[in-house]
Amino acid sequence: MTASDTLSVPTSVETQSGRSTSSAAAIAIVIAALTFNQVLAFVNASITPVTPLYVMAAEVLILAAAASLVWNRSESLYPLSVALAAWLVFAMTMRFQLDPKVLRDAFIPVLFYFLGRRCGTPEVCDRLVALSIAVVGAFAVIEWAFLDTYIRWVDILGYYLAKGSTEVLPGGDGPGLFTSGIRFEGRTLLPFLGEHRVSSVFLEPVSLGNFGAIAFAWLLLRCRAYGWAFFGWSALVLVILILGDARFGIYLCAGAAAIYLVAPLVRPGLVFVVPFVLVVGLIAYASALSGVAWDNTLTGRFLLSGQLLLTLDGWQSLGLAPTDVNFVDSGYATVLSQFGLFGAAGLWATYVFGTPAATPAARRFKLFVCFYLILLLSISTSFSTIKTAALLWFLAGAAAEDPPVEPGEQCFTAGPPRGGSSPQHTALA
Repeated sequence: MTASDTLSVPTSVETQSGRSTSSAAAIAIVIAALTFNQVLAFVNASITPVTPLYVMAAEVLILAAAASLVWNRSESLYPLSVALAAWLVFAMTMRFQLDPKVLRDAFIPVLFYFLGRRCGTPEVCDRLVALSIAVVGAFAVIEWAFLDTYIRWVDILGYYLAKGSTEVLPGGDGPGLFTSGIRFEGRTLLPFLGEHRVSSVFLEPVSLGNFGAIAFAWLLLRCRAYGWAFFGWSALVLVILILGDARFGIYLCAGAAAIYLVAPLVRPGLVFVVPFVLVVGLIAYASALSGVAWDNTLTGRFLLSGQLLLTLDGWQSLGLAPTDVNFVDSGYATVLSQFGLFGAAGLWATYVFGTPAATPAARRFKLFVCFYLILLLSISTSFSTIKTAALLWFLAGAAAEDPPVEPGEQCFTAGPPRGGSSPQHTALA
C-alpha cells in the first residue's frame, strides 16, 4: 500500500468520530422538531411577532437538516421519494389544490425513518429518549406550577393565532392556553389537579399524550438496557401523562405492553388489513347511529370519525376531488382526502411489508408503530405533526435493523452500512 493509499482510507477513529458527529446532529434535529414551536411561542410573546412564514421556515430547515444526513445513504430513498412525490402532485393537480403541507406530511415519516436507519444506534436512541423525557417533563412541571408566569413568557394561544391556525378560538377560562388546554368537564386522571392540562413544549396536550406513549414504548423495548433507570424514566412519563390528563396516551402505553407480548404471533398481512377493516367499521358505526351527536369520549370520537368519513364520495376517497370539510379529529378521512386510497395503501404496504424486522425487538417496535398509527388515525389528525412524528419515525428507523435488547451492542459494524444493501435486508434497507 502506498502513502497515498494510506491517506485515502479513513481510520477507525476518524470513522467513529464521523458517526458520533452524525448521531449528535440527528439528536439535535429531533429535539429541534420537539421544541421549535415553544421557541417560536417565546419569540412571539417576548421578542417579536411571529408570522406563518416563521413556522414554515422552521419546519423546512428541520426537514432539510434531516435530508442532508440521509440523501446519499440509501438507494431505496430515491425511488420511494420520486414515486411518492409524483403521486401526490398528480392527485393535488387533479383536485386543483397544490398544498405543500401534503408533501410535508408525507415526507416527515420518510426522512426521519431513514435518519434513524442512518444514525440511530440503540445507545443513541436511549440518550435521545431520556433527553426528550427530561426536557418535556421539566417544562410540564414548570407550566403546571407557575402557569401565569409561564403564559407571560410563552403565550400559547397568541402563538397559534399569530401563525394563522383556524382551530383556535380566543376566550375560555384558560389564560393564553390552547383550546384543549382546559378540560371543562373535569379531569379523568387525578381530578384534584384542576381543569388545566399541561402541554409542555408541544403547546397542546394531544401531542404530549402521543409523546408519552412513544417514549414509554421505547423504554419498555429497552428496559434491560436501562436497568433500574427504566422505572425512574417510566415514572416521569407517567407524571407527564397525568399532568396533561392524556387519557389516550395512557391507553397507548397499556397497549404497547400488550402488543409486545403478542408480537411473535402477529403476521404482516393481518396488520396490513386492520386499518381498512377499521375504516369500514367506523363508517358502519356512524351509519347505525345516524343523527346522534358525538361527545368527547372515546366512543364519541369514533362516532365523529365515522361521520366525517361518510362525507367523502368515491373520488374524494381516491384523493382526486377536492373537499371543503374540516376533518378535525378524523385521521383516516384526512389521509384519504390528501393521499388517496391508493397512495395511503401504498405507503402503508411499504412500511408493513418493505421494512426490516428480523429480530424480536424489531418486530415488537414495528408492531407498536402500526398499532399507534391505526388507533391514532381513528380519533385524531395529530399523526402528521412533526413534533412527535420526528421522534416516532427516527426510533422506527433505528429499530428496523437489529435493535439489540442488551446494552453495549453497536449497530455500526463491519459490512454494509446502515441504509445500504445486504441479502437479509428488505425493500427499505
